Amino acid sequence: MVDRTFEYEVMSFLDAFSGYHQIWMAKEDEEKTAFITDFGTYCYNVMPFGLKNADATYQRMIDAVFKDQWGRNLEAYVDDILVKSKTLEGHLSNLRETLDTLQRFNLKLNPAKCTFDAASGKFLGYLVSARGIEANPEKLSTILSMPSPKTAKEIQKLAGQINSLGRFISKAEDRCSSFF
Repeated sequence: MVDRTFEYEVMSFLDAFSGYHQIWMAKEDEEKTAFITDFGTYCYNVMPFGLKNADATYQRMIDAVFKDQWGRNLEAYVDDILVKSKTLEGHLSNLRETLDTLQRFNLKLNPAKCTFDAASGKFLGYLVSARGIEANPEKLSTILSMPSPKTAKEIQKLAGQINSLGRFISKAEDRCSSFF
């Protein structure tokens, strides 16, 4: 998905507001979410965070909502949405299509986390731009500032972090084989 952002000059990074809470529960399933307080027993009307299949359900909803735009002018994973275009004129059209789709399905965005008309930005933990994909400096600084691993669990954690950035390390397999 990140690779499909390459060579797009204009991008907008959108973030869905309280993602899971925008999906209504089926009436027959509401009682399964019951919880008790001092004031009574309540059920969720919308999907609560933490349900076993909440992630998959939300992603299926996003896939269905944006099925006509997927890969063409939009990439979306859970609550992160990237609208991409080769030109500014085309971007305005693509952005309008996306916002109309969001409005039609009554999905809300978090304006504090949205960036419009950008040449580059963060998407799924990477910096994406027309030049390509770059490692996120925040992730690099986390790895560089880590103390030397002393337990097997710490080595596994470091191996996972290095693996996620492996595409940016030349000969990563040779250099990091001792971790793996």
